[in-house]
Amino acid sequence: MWHKISWRLLKHELRRGELTIMAAAVALAVCAVLSLSVFSERLQLGLMERSAEFLAADRVLRSRGAEIPTEWLERAEQEQVAWARRTTFNSMAFANDELALVDVKAVSDGYPLRGHLEVASEPFTEGVIAEGLPGPGEAWVQGSLFQQLNLALGDRLEVGESEFRVTKVLSSEPDSGFNVFADSPTVLIHYSELADTGLIQPGSRVNYNYLFAGSATDLARFENWLVPQLDNVSQRWQNIQDGDSPLSAALERAERFMLLASLLGVVLAATAVAVAAQRYAQRNFDAVAVMKTLGGRKGQVAKIFTLHLLLLTLVSILIGLLLGIALQASVVGWVSGALGYDLPNTGVGPYWLAIATGLLCALMFSLYPLLRLLNVPPLRVLRRDMNASGLSRWLHWGISGTTIFVLMVLYSGSYLLSLALFAGGLLAMFLLLGISRLFIRASRTAGMQAGSSWRLAMAGLQRRARENSMQMLSFSVAVMLFLLVLALRNELLEDWRGQLPDDAPNFFVVNVASQQAEPMQAMFAREGLSATELYPIIPGRLTAINGTPVRDAVSKEERDDSEFREGFGRELQLTWQADLPAENVLREGQWFAPGESGVSVESQVADRIGVGLGDELTFRIAADEFTVPVTSIRDVDWNTMQPNFYMVFSPNLIENMPATYIASFYLPDDRRPELYSLFREFPQASLIDVEDILAQVRDVISHVSLAITFVMVLVIGAGGLVLVAQVQATLEERQQELVILRTLGARSSLLTRAVTYEFVMLGALAGLIATIAMELSIYVLQTQVFNMAPSLHWRFWVLGPLLGATIVAALGWSVCWRLLRQQTGNLIRQLA
Repeated sequence: MWHKISWRLLKHELRRGELTIMAAAVALAVCAVLSLSVFSERLQLGLMERSAEFLAADRVLRSRGAEIPTEWLERAEQEQVAWARRTTFNSMAFANDELALVDVKAVSDGYPLRGHLEVASEPFTEGVIAEGLPGPGEAWVQGSLFQQLNLALGDRLEVGESEFRVTKVLSSEPDSGFNVFADSPTVLIHYSELADTGLIQPGSRVNYNYLFAGSATDLARFENWLVPQLDNVSQRWQNIQDGDSPLSAALERAERFMLLASLLGVVLAATAVAVAAQRYAQRNFDAVAVMKTLGGRKGQVAKIFTLHLLLLTLVSILIGLLLGIALQASVVGWVSGALGYDLPNTGVGPYWLAIATGLLCALMFSLYPLLRLLNVPPLRVLRRDMNASGLSRWLHWGISGTTIFVLMVLYSGSYLLSLALFAGGLLAMFLLLGISRLFIRASRTAGMQAGSSWRLAMAGLQRRARENSMQMLSFSVAVMLFLLVLALRNELLEDWRGQLPDDAPNFFVVNVASQQAEPMQAMFAREGLSATELYPIIPGRLTAINGTPVRDAVSKEERDDSEFREGFGRELQLTWQADLPAENVLREGQWFAPGESGVSVESQVADRIGVGLGDELTFRIAADEFTVPVTSIRDVDWNTMQPNFYMVFSPNLIENMPATYIASFYLPDDRRPELYSLFREFPQASLIDVEDILAQVRDVISHVSLAITFVMVLVIGAGGLVLVAQVQATLEERQQELVILRTLGARSSLLTRAVTYEFVMLGALAGLIATIAMELSIYVLQTQVFNMAPSLHWRFWVLGPLLGATIVAALGWSVCWRLLRQQTGNLIRQLA
C-alpha cells in the first residue's frame, strides 16, 4: 500500500504550499534551462551564420605553399558539404605605364559560399550585389587601384603573363578580413585564368584557401574526419571565431555575456528548490514519527517519500518542458522579427540538458532533507523537540555545492570557468553571511531607540538572527543577481556599445608617405572629418629575446626540435609614440621619459612570447639590428576602430627611419561619393572600408541585448520563488509569536507594522549587501572577463536598498497577511 500512501501524501502536501513552491522552482529551472539553451543556441547559430559571411564560408581550410589532396574535396562532396577555391598571392600589376603591388585573388565557381560580392561602376561609390564572377579575360579591381594606376573601366591590366580587361569596380568582398596593414588592392579573377598568368612557380608564396559550407551536422561530420589529417603547421582549419578581428572578439564577448546571464537564473532556481525542500522535510517530521510509531519500517518510509518526490519531479519537469517550448518559441519569433531574419533550428541537446537540470535540482537538493526525514525518531510523537540526528549540516552544503558545480559545468561546458565562478560564489557567500550578521547586530541598538513597532521588528530580527542571516543571504543573492543582470543589460552593454559609437571610424587610410602626412592631417581638418592621429609604421622583425634567437615556424621539424624562443613568424608593423596611445592602458611599468630608450609590449603578446619588464628584445629593421629593454606592458582594446600595435618604441630609437603612416577616420554615408575627390591628391594612399565589420559588431551587441532582456525576466521569476520560499520557511515560528503577542493584548495594527518593518529592514539590508556584492562582481567582470575599464555604478547604491526593501516587504507581507488577519483562536487551533 506504500504507493497509495505516497500518492495521497503528494495530493495533501500540494495544498499546503511548500511542495507548490518546490514544483514551481523545478518547473522554472527546467523552463529556464530549456528556453535559455534553445534561445542562446539558436541565437549563437544565427550570429555564426550571419558572421560566416566574413569568411565567405562556414569554415576555411588555409594551406600555405601547397594544395590539398583532391580526396579531401571528394570527401566533402560525399558529406554534402559545398566547397570552393580561393587562391591569393602578391604580384605586380601594370597599366598606363604605371605599376603597383596588388593582391591577386583567383576564385572558383560557387564563390562566395556565404555573403556576396558587391561591384560598382565608379570607385568608392555604393555597390550592388554581383551576379556571378569575372568572365574570361576579365578582372574586377578595388577602387584604390584606380587611383594608383589611373585606371578607367575598359582599360587593360597586365598581371604576370596575362592581360585582363577591367570591367567592374570591386567595392566589397565578404572575406576581405581586417588586416589594415595589408594595403595591397585586390584584383579578382576566375580560378580558370590563374595558370595562364604563369605566376605560380615552385617556391612561390601562395595561400591556398578552401571554403566549405553546409549544415551544422554535415560540417561537424566532415570536420571530425578532416582535422586529424592536418599537419597543424602549414594547414589551418578556421571559423569566424578564430583570429584577432573585432568581429571574432565581439562573438567571444557575446558568448560570455549570454553564458553568465544564463547561469544566474539556474543558480537561483536551484536555491529555491533547496529552501522549499528543507521546509517540506521539517513539516513532515511528525508524519514520519507517527508512521514509525505505527510499525512502519525505515525502508517503507523511504519508498513512500522517494516515490512522492519522483512523481513531483516528473510532473514539474513535464510542466517546465511545455512552458520552455512555448516561451522560447514566442521569444524566438519576436527576436526574429526584430532582427529581420529567421534564427536556425537547434538539436535535442538543450532538451536533455533541461531534463538533467530538473532531475539534479529536485533530487540532489532534496536528498539531505529526505535523509533527515528518514532519521526522525519515533519518540518525536511525545517530544516535539526531537529532530533527526546523526547528519551534519556540512553534508547538506557539500551536496548542494557539488550539485551547483555540476550544473555549471553541464551548462557552460567549461570546467575552468565553472570553477572560477563557483569559487567566487563561495567567497561571496561567506562574506555576505558575515556582513548580514554584523548588520543584524548593529540594527539592535537603533531598534531599541525607536517606537514600539520598530522595537518589535528589531526584536524579531535578533530572535531569529541565525535564520534571518540565511534569509538575508538568500535575499541578497536574489537581489544581487537581479542587479547584476540589470547591470549586464544596461551598464556593461552600454559600455560595450560606447566603444563603438555611431561616429566610430569606418575607414582606414594606409601607405601614407611621410611628406603627405601633414597635408592629409590638414585635409581632415579642412573637411571636418573626425580622424585619429597619423601613426608612423616601420616593418621589422623580432629576432631575439634576452639574447636567445626566436623561431620562425616553417616546418614541423623546426617547431619540434629547435631550442629557439617562440616568435611571430612574420614581420611586425612597428611604431613610435611620445605619449601613450588612446584606448591603451598601462598594466605594468611607466611610459617613456624624455630621452629614454625602450619598447612597450601589448599584454597578450607579452604573455604569449613570455616577456616582462626588463627583458631585452632584439629587432631587425632593414639592415639595422638593435636591442632594447621592455619598459612597459599595455592593455589594448582591439574592438576600437583605430590603429593598434603590438610594439610601440620610444621616439629616439626609430623616428629617423623611413616610415609610412596610417590613420582611421569617420565619413558619413552621405559623403561617400566624395572619397575619390578627397584623396585624389594622395594617389599612393590606400583606403580600407570597415563599415561592414562595424555593422556586424553592432548586430552582435543587439543580439546580446535581446538575450539578456529575456534572461532578466527569468531571473526575476526565480528570485521571487527564492524570496517566497524563505518567508514560508519561518511561517510556523511567526504563527507561534503571533499567538503569544495576541494573547498579551497586542493590536493587529501594531503586529502588521512590526512584520512590515521587519521585512523592510531585511530587504533594505539585503539590498545594500547585494549592491556591494554586485559592484565587486561587476569590477571582476569588467577587468578580468570583458577587458573593460572599471567604473562605479552609483545609481545602484540607491536602487539596491530600495528594491530590496520594496520587494522583500511586499512578498513577506503577502505571505504573512493571512496569519495577521486570523483570530487568535484559529491560530491556536492550527498550532495544536
